[in-house]
Amino acid sequence: MLARRVKIARGESRNMNLSKSRFMAGLQCLKRLYLQVHEPDLAVELDETSLAVIEQGQEVGRLAQKMFPGGVRIEAGHEELDKALALTAQVMAKGQVPALFEATFQHDHVLVRTDILERHATGKWRLIEVKSATDIKDRYVYDVAIQRLVLEGCGFKVVPCLMHLNREYVYDGKQYELGTLFQIRDLTDEIAALTKDVRELIREQRRMLAQAQPPDIEPGRQCSNPFTCEFYDHCNKPFPEDHITNLLGLSSQKFQKRKIWGSS
Repeated sequence: MLARRVKIARGESRNMNLSKSRFMAGLQCLKRLYLQVHEPDLAVELDETSLAVIEQGQEVGRLAQKMFPGGVRIEAGHEELDKALALTAQVMAKGQVPALFEATFQHDHVLVRTDILERHATGKWRLIEVKSATDIKDRYVYDVAIQRLVLEGCGFKVVPCLMHLNREYVYDGKQYELGTLFQIRDLTDEIAALTKDVRELIREQRRMLAQAQPPDIEPGRQCSNPFTCEFYDHCNKPFPEDHITNLLGLSSQKFQKRKIWGSS
């Protein structure tokens, strides 16, 4: 335990930096974020269903990029932060490049990679987050909000947007009509209302990551909503055979009502 406290007291500055993905993990559950940073080996590998969802999202992202001809992808791996930052700066400095894909930015020890960053003649940039969903969810707004916070911290003026699939679109089986397949929504007003909240969430996550132990959070809906946590098995220990949850006719609502979660 003493060794554990010493490690955290020294800061572990590189690992305790936040990123968009870490911020979103903490939004789902602070314990998930803590384990990602301090106990990543406890995570289970993604199953086929989760991998398929990721691949679907990547395919939608590739289709979205085709709507911005002439755009340049920042080719740098997730472990090549310095390279990604340098390439982003170089490409943005080229006025003839209309858009960047996977551009990388860091401000106040928060790292983000943007799906699409489109150049505007006004000197602003349109920040576009691409989702494979057909509507806007609250967590998507937070996703875009932290990106905008970082880019504006870096000195850029941005118009935050969400690009999602059009639920009314009908594919003819031949070729996608990208202008109809996708819808782009300006989230300026929604994100303006969240800026203070996002800043406080970042502070809260950093305070939590500096603790010697993970936060004491009981298993619950957050374990599988909106995604099944990679630490689900770690937090949700199997119940013994004689546990009350194995009684026939006991619904989950009755179980929760009796407030016996985690007892044996």
